[in-house]
Amino acid sequence: MSRFMSPRFAGLEAYTPGEQPQDQQYVKLNTNESPYPPSPAVVAAISAEEVSRLNLYPDPTGRVLKEKLAALYGVKAENIFLSNGSDDILNFAFMAFCDSERGAAFPEISYGFYPVYADLYHVDCVKIPLKEDFGVDYRDYCNIDRMVVIANPNAPTGMEISLAEIEEILKTNPNRIVLIDEAYIDFGGTSCVDLIRKYDNLLVVQTYSKSRSMAGARLGFAIADAGIIADLEKIKYSTNPYNINRLTLLAGEAAVESNAYYVENAKKIAATR
Repeated sequence: MSRFMSPRFAGLEAYTPGEQPQDQQYVKLNTNESPYPPSPAVVAAISAEEVSRLNLYPDPTGRVLKEKLAALYGVKAENIFLSNGSDDILNFAFMAFCDSERGAAFPEISYGFYPVYADLYHVDCVKIPLKEDFGVDYRDYCNIDRMVVIANPNAPTGMEISLAEIEEILKTNPNRIVLIDEAYIDFGGTSCVDLIRKYDNLLVVQTYSKSRSMAGARLGFAIADAGIIADLEKIKYSTNPYNINRLTLLAGEAAVESNAYYVENAKKIAATR
């Protein structure tokens, strides 16, 4: 740490990304990338013609991709938020919905970025131990009066909590965001996206990095009540409104149109596991 950095970051322990060997001599499992390439439609979308348009800024609203995702998930475009990977959305959520008065709670064993974000924004966080069988006990998060962050299925355990249990957490924390991180939902489990129609405090986060074979493109999205989406948009437009590049937006659109390809790949990956 140099003498120029603010002292408030003196104790910050940064997230350490998984090692990414560049010589391709290994079967690399540390970051759960898909072994399958993006769909042919995604590859075709990144054409020489589109590359020649990199002199132009991308659409900051991502309107076309939002509409396609909304149609896929049975929601409205106003219920979709796009960002530079799901990590970016988690970052915005801690920034927008937590502060010195509003803390956070998440499993002690889960995605390692949750405590980093809490530390970065000086959020009082509660790290809740897993049960003896390594599952998340939903009762630990009921009436907790904090932003709840749960990866479902959890990483690295692969275990999920049910929709009924998520609903109980939502009902007992009506004044706090309940963030369900569904990075691995396509490999097993039931998405809770439909619950956004009943609960305006639910924020569902998904990613293109795992089942959609686009970890290198950096694209994530969230689904929630329009009010929550507006909050996230305010943070995005106050930091970096052009945080998704033109080619990634095009690839994201083509991936939605190739959804059957990715559903089949997720089945193969689950069978291999």
